[in-house]
Amino acid sequence: MRSILIPLAALALLAGCKGNAPEPAASDTTTAAADGVSMPALPTDPRATVTVPGSYASNGNILVLGADDSAVLTDAAGKETKGKWAWYSDGKRILLTADKSVFAVADGALYKLADKDAPLTGLTADQIWAKAR
Repeated sequence: MRSILIPLAALALLAGCKGNAPEPAASDTTTAAADGVSMPALPTDPRATVTVPGSYASNGNILVLGADDSAVLTDAAGKETKGKWAWYSDGKRILLTADKSVFAVADGALYKLADKDAPLTGLTADQIWAKAR
């Protein structure tokens, strides 16, 4: 009888603790990186919902995407590379023709991907190119 009471007591204790867990924070547009950087989530259909043209910055580099599909990338040393940008057929990523860089598109940011086959999950703060407001 004693051997049955111990597992039952442990089960009752665990059941009593279940309701005390904090609720996870709801966030449909932003996740927070460990260093406090705001990381906009990737929308389901960025091509239809995000205005891509604008100026983006990351680690002293500046990328200006024009409404005419022009792209100007200026590195931290001031070297300028000009080209075009275009949407991939999935409507979630863009390609810079000048250096073949690939970016995932979020509202207010771009995430630089390793290549065109890189997954759109597990994005990190060091990949962010923040859009100038």
